[in-house]
Amino acid sequence: MAAPNFAKPRKPLSPAANLDGGVVLRPFEALHELSYVTAPRYQDDVLDVYLQWGLMRYLGFFDVLNTGRPRPRLRLSDAGRRVTGNQRRVSSEEIGIAFGACLARRWFGRSGPTREPIAIVDVDAALDDRYIFAGGVRHTVRKAGAERPDYILIGQDASDHGKYRIRTLECKGTKTLGNAVRQLAKAVQQLDGIDVGGTIPQGLATSVISADSEISYLAIDPAEPDEPSYQVSSDTIGRIRRFRMTEGTSVPTSLEFVNAAVSASWATLADFGGNLGGLERWAPDVMRNRLVRSSRERIAFDTPFGVARGISITFGFAGQQLTIRRMIDEVVDRHLGQGRAEDIMESQGAFAERLERSESVTALDEDQELYSATTDGSVFSLSLR
Repeated sequence: MAAPNFAKPRKPLSPAANLDGGVVLRPFEALHELSYVTAPRYQDDVLDVYLQWGLMRYLGFFDVLNTGRPRPRLRLSDAGRRVTGNQRRVSSEEIGIAFGACLARRWFGRSGPTREPIAIVDVDAALDDRYIFAGGVRHTVRKAGAERPDYILIGQDASDHGKYRIRTLECKGTKTLGNAVRQLAKAVQQLDGIDVGGTIPQGLATSVISADSEISYLAIDPAEPDEPSYQVSSDTIGRIRRFRMTEGTSVPTSLEFVNAAVSASWATLADFGGNLGGLERWAPDVMRNRLVRSSRERIAFDTPFGVARGISITFGFAGQQLTIRRMIDEVVDRHLGQGRAEDIMESQGAFAERLERSESVTALDEDQELYSATTDGSVFSLSLR
C-alpha cells in the first residue's frame, strides 16, 4: 500500500477475513445501520429532521446492476449520480458508515469465536467528553493525544455468555478507488489508537467506494492471533458509570473499558427504540449528560422477527406518507428497562439465535412494510403509502 504519510502499522495487514469475496445485503440494512449507529450524535431537536432528510435522500439513491451473475451488483441510481459537490462528499461519508457497519457485523460474526449478538458503539459519543456534537459533527473541546477508530465492536464470547470480546472499526467513504486506498492507509493507523490492557484489539478498516458505475469496498483486517474476552456483570457496570476515555491511546483498565463499552451499547440500543428508562439505566455518565431526549409514545408492533416495542414517526413525502419505526425486541426491551445485565445478555443471545434461524435479517410483510433486524435486538422498518 502506498499513500502519503503512510506509517507501517504495528500488525501485519491482510484482506479482511470472510469479506474478500464480497457480501450479499440489501441497501435497507445499511440505512438501518446508519440510523442506529449515528443517532447518539444528534439531540432531540434535530434527530427526527436528520432521519427524515437522510432516509428520504437515500430512498432513490441505489439501483441494481445486472451482470449476468446469479446476484446483481449494487450501483448508484440516476438520481444518486446527479448528487455532486459537497452533498456527494457527505453522501459518500454516510454511505461509508452505513455499509461499513454492515460489513463489520458480518466480519465479526464470521471470523472469530464469538456468539452473536454483536453491537457497535460510537466511541466519542458514548465514552469521551473531549468532544461535543453539533448537527452530528464532532468538535474537539480538548485535544486528544492520538487519532483512534470511531467505533467499538462488541460480541459475546461463544463459550461464556457473560464474557465479551472487543474489536474496533474505522469506516471511510469515497467515490474513487485512489482515494479509498489513501483512506485505508489512515484508517489502519487509527486502528492502533486504542490500547486495552496493553493489547491493541483486532480491528477492521473499510472504505466504501460509491462510484457512478457500482458500489464496492476495500476492507483490511490487521492480524491479531490472540483475542482475550472479558467478564461483564451488573456489579462492575454499576461501579464504572463515571468511566471516560483519557488522553492518549491507553484505557484505564481493560475490565472497566469493556464493561463501559457493553453498557454504552445497551444505552445506544435503548435510545434507538425510545426506551428512556433503559437509556438512563445503562448510559455512562458522559453519554447520559450529553444526550437530551423527550418521552414519546411507545407501541408494541408485530414484526417478522417477533413482537417489538418502539416509536413510530410519519412524514409527508411526495403526496404519500413515509413511516419509520425504530424498535427493540420486546424481551430485550423489557430487560433494558428493568432487568439485570445478565438478563440482557441472555435475551440478546436468544434473539440472535432466533434471527440466525430465519432466512434473512430483512423482510417484507404483506402490507409492503420493509423490515431489518440486527443481532443485538434492534428492529427497523419503513413503509411508504
